[in-house]
Amino acid sequence: MNAERDFSLGILAGGHGRRWGGRDKGLIAFLGRPLVANACVPRPPHAREILICCRENAHFYGHYADRVLCESTPFRGPCAGISALLSATETASLIILPADLMSSSDRLIAALEEAWRAEDSALVLTDPSGRHSPCMRLARETLVNCCAFIDRGGAQLGELLKLLNARPIPVDALWLKDADSPADLLNHDAD
Repeated sequence: MNAERDFSLGILAGGHGRRWGGRDKGLIAFLGRPLVANACVPRPPHAREILICCRENAHFYGHYADRVLCESTPFRGPCAGISALLSATETASLIILPADLMSSSDRLIAALEEAWRAEDSALVLTDPSGRHSPCMRLARETLVNCCAFIDRGGAQLGELLKLLNARPIPVDALWLKDADSPADLLNHDAD
């Protein structure tokens, strides 16, 4: 493999699943397999490793990851998961996706691979109206800023992306669809 193209794939699976009655969204069955499988199966060709950051059910997530991690600071939302993933990555950059992704990750990963430039430190996929998603690519050196953000009490993903000066990459909104609620699965039209 071309080492310059290698990345780590990080999956965020630490949400509370409030709209799901506390269920772990990444493990909810969708189209015959857990939602987390949409993010990492089949294994992306340039992913040197797959990391999953979860709150619970590490044993189940272990079937989909090379390593399973916990959040660096509990109850700080996706920012704490991002920090944990960056802390553990073995590569110079990390592609991050949510565990409850409803579509295949292929297009998202390809968009982040194609858009990445040598001078980039942060990319984020947005819908056509500019709304950010938890789908991003970060350089490992952004860890310092992520940790400082969390230490100051930061928890909002949009604020972290602004701090990192993440370059927005617009994609089709359907590519970014995740399972925020049971209705999302019921109303989903397969790609």
